[in-house]
Amino acid sequence: MIKHAIWISWENQRRNRELSAALQIPLFEFCEIDRINNYLKKYIIGIAKTLYVLTKTRPRIVFCQNPSIVLSILIIGLKTIKDIRIVVDAHNAGLFPIDGHSEILNCASRIIQRYADLTIVTNEILKQHVDKNGGRAFVLQDKIPKLKPTRYKRLRGRYNILFICTYADDEPYEIVFEAAKDIEKNIFIYVTGHFDKKGINPSDLPENVVLTDYMPEEEYISMLHSIDATIDLTNRENCLVCGAYESIAAGKPMVLSKTRALMEYFNKGAVYVKHTKDSIANGIKEVLRRKEELTGQISNLRKIRLTEWQEKKNKLEAIIAESF
Repeated sequence: MIKHAIWISWENQRRNRELSAALQIPLFEFCEIDRINNYLKKYIIGIAKTLYVLTKTRPRIVFCQNPSIVLSILIIGLKTIKDIRIVVDAHNAGLFPIDGHSEILNCASRIIQRYADLTIVTNEILKQHVDKNGGRAFVLQDKIPKLKPTRYKRLRGRYNILFICTYADDEPYEIVFEAAKDIEKNIFIYVTGHFDKKGINPSDLPENVVLTDYMPEEEYISMLHSIDATIDLTNRENCLVCGAYESIAAGKPMVLSKTRALMEYFNKGAVYVKHTKDSIANGIKEVLRRKEELTGQISNLRKIRLTEWQEKKNKLEAIIAESF
C-alpha cells in the first residue's frame, strides 16, 4: 500500500483501474474528458478538474497517466510549486506521441520523463528509452484482470474470433478484413471499436466479418468468453497490447503481431503473424487448429505472469517507500 497518494487519468483505461486498485491508491478517472472533441474545452475542463482534486486531497504522491501529455505536463509543472512527488505511468503513445512525428510533443515527452520522480513502463526497451532521456524507469506490465462474464453470447459461426480493435493508426485492421476472405466462411471475425470514425461501410466487408461497434464493459466481457480465440495486432514494436492481457484472463488463445515485445511476454498460448493477408489468414487457421493445446498454455501463462506481477508490484512499493 502506498500512502498519501492519488492516481489521475483523463481516459477510461483498464490498466489505471487495475494498478491503482492493486496499489490501493484512490483513482480519479475523468474519462469524459477524452470524449470532448474541442481541444480548448477539453483541456480547460481537464485542468480544472485536476486542480480541484489536488486542492481537495492534498496528496504527497501523484500518479498520472501519459497520455495525456497535457495532464502529465501539468502535474510536472505543479511539482515546481508544490511539495509533491510524481509517478508517471507512460504508455507507448506517451513516450512516442504521434509515433514520434511531432518534435514539439517529443520534447514535451522528454521533459516529462526527465522530471518525473519515476516512470512506469511495460518493458525493458521502454525503460532504456526513459533512462537515456535522463529519467528513472520501472518495468511493470499490466496486471492480468479478473473478467467474470454474466452471460454467454450466441454467435453466428462454427468458429468465432474476436478482433480486439480500436481502429487506431497502429492497427492493421484493413489487412484483417482482406484475410477474412481467405478463411472458411464458417469462421466469423467479430471486430470491436467505433468503425464509423474511419468511414467503414459494413456492407463492403466479407460476410464473415461482423462489426460490433463499441461494447460496454459487461457486453465486452461476455463476448470475450464466448469466442474461440482473439486477434490483437499492432505495428508498434515495443507495445504490449491490452487485448492480450484480457485474452489470458478469459483463457483464450491469441493471434498476435510478430514483434519481440509480444513474443517475449506472451510467449505461450499465441500464434504470431506478420501484417500480411496470407500470414494473418494462416494464423487464424492455426490458432483454431491448435485451440486445445494453446488454451492449456494460456492457463499456465496466467499463473506465471500473475506471480511475476505480484513480485514486481511489491518491489515498486518498496522503491517508493524508500525513495519518496
